[in-house]
Amino acid sequence: MRDAQAWVEHLRAHLPLALSGEDPEGVHQVRVAGRRLRVYLELLGWRVLQDDLRRLVRGAGRVRDLEVALTGPLALSPAFRTYLEEELRLARTNLPGLLASPWMEGLLRALAVLPPLDEERAAKKLERLAARAEARLAALRREPSLEALHAYRRALRRVRYAKEFLGLPAKREKALQEALGGLQDLEVLLGLLGAYLAQTQDPEALALRERLEAERQKGLAEVWAHLGLDSGRA
Repeated sequence: MRDAQAWVEHLRAHLPLALSGEDPEGVHQVRVAGRRLRVYLELLGWRVLQDDLRRLVRGAGRVRDLEVALTGPLALSPAFRTYLEEELRLARTNLPGLLASPWMEGLLRALAVLPPLDEERAAKKLERLAARAEARLAALRREPSLEALHAYRRALRRVRYAKEFLGLPAKREKALQEALGGLQDLEVLLGLLGAYLAQTQDPEALALRERLEAERQKGLAEVWAHLGLDSGRA
């Protein structure tokens, strides 16, 4: 979708699903729409509404992380699954105050009047986004780390979305973003496991953490090789 209004409608359409919790795609698509619309604002050269969209994306982040952990392909120990389900229940109590609030309706109304892109200006903004991504990649090559990798992933995602708004091919960015996203999901699950194991003893969860750490190292080695990085320095 190249039109901002299509993403505004996409956001509005997925709010009820996000609130109901019937399908994890609800919260996921709310966040996707929020992120894409932030890039659209960058292409417009606007600062207004950026903080609101950031609040939207971050506010639904905890729910999304827990839903990904619970619906992923990995077998979770019964106790760890129960822990995640309770954390998700608690996280969901904050969603109505965000997604069903007057603030949300005001944001939707403001987004509904976004103007079309000035293609020449937007192309210059894309150049800046691409330069930022290259700078993030250069920093990653100088000092490989998970933090630098995630910063590059976020910059790459903005380039992809900007290209798609301008009708430009973004196959490379999409493929690399998806590969890096898989690593991010592993990091999130490891973080949740760490919080869980800090308060209980669960041999099954400990074994899962060992498997995930090995999988993370394998995935990182593949990414480092793809990007021409020295995995021994990470």
